[in-house]
Amino acid sequence: MYQKRQWIFLQKVCAMDTEKSGTIFILIGLTVYGIHPIIVEFGGMVVAPLIFASTAALIAGCVALILARRTTPPINRDISRSDMKRLVTAGVLGTFLAFACFFVGLQLTSSNNAAVILRSELVFALLFGYLFLDETISKRQAALMTLMLGGVLLVLATTQLSTIGFGDILILITPLAWAAGHTFAKPTLQRVATWTVVTYRNLVGGTLLLLLAGILLWLGAPIILVPNLWLVVCVILVEAIVILLAHGLWYEGISRINLGKATALIAPAPLVTFLLSILIFQIPPTIWQLLGALIVIISTILLSREVSLRRNSDSL
Repeated sequence: MYQKRQWIFLQKVCAMDTEKSGTIFILIGLTVYGIHPIIVEFGGMVVAPLIFASTAALIAGCVALILARRTTPPINRDISRSDMKRLVTAGVLGTFLAFACFFVGLQLTSSNNAAVILRSELVFALLFGYLFLDETISKRQAALMTLMLGGVLLVLATTQLSTIGFGDILILITPLAWAAGHTFAKPTLQRVATWTVVTYRNLVGGTLLLLLAGILLWLGAPIILVPNLWLVVCVILVEAIVILLAHGLWYEGISRINLGKATALIAPAPLVTFLLSILIFQIPPTIWQLLGALIVIISTILLSREVSLRRNSDSL
């Protein structure tokens, strides 16, 4: 009964106009992206980070492949060579390079530094969207994005930052790789099903991550950090589910709205992480963190009402 209601809900969302349905998919994904850092932090304490990331990505890719085969009509399963190259590139950049830099960089810098640096994805997404996807933003959208980013930084800036180092450079490559991967993948969504895109991104990226993890293992790096196999399996499966949901919702969203707007709507993910941390660890927020949270919520609501724009037309 629950699955039937969930399917009816998705049908209703897809039946809405393009802008509204795309915005809803991204806002639902916002919650998933907010949960992700908590799972990654916990998973990194249980199993070697690259093993954790590669295994979860491969599982997510296999499930996405099954979903793609079951939901995509046979006539739409053929992919052109150019689209295949785009999807492989999206997997190399968006999963392999991004995850490798993120997990290695996180060992060399603080999580607070990483949280702030990752917000630069909005800048990269707006730049790539303008240069390669013919996207643009209105002055009102730019003002709302700036206000939202300011609110996120206000929440994060109240925590202590460490000195900038090589780890921070690696972390900076992560949002750059994400934005580049999305730029390659977005045009294919006009011809390729969402789950097929998710399949390529995770199977390609996950395989390369596993090869890199194998090299590190050969050099003597540990695999399992906690001698509890069931815990390791459970953490990897949860991460795979989160990756599957996050990527599925994300690509459904950007197939309908601008990459820049979608990235802006997903920018408050640290706020979700912050609120969850308060509930789990019962850490009282400061007045500045509450003010930043209020700014983010208001600007997100206002931005969600804006229409995605192209340079050569009024809207998507």
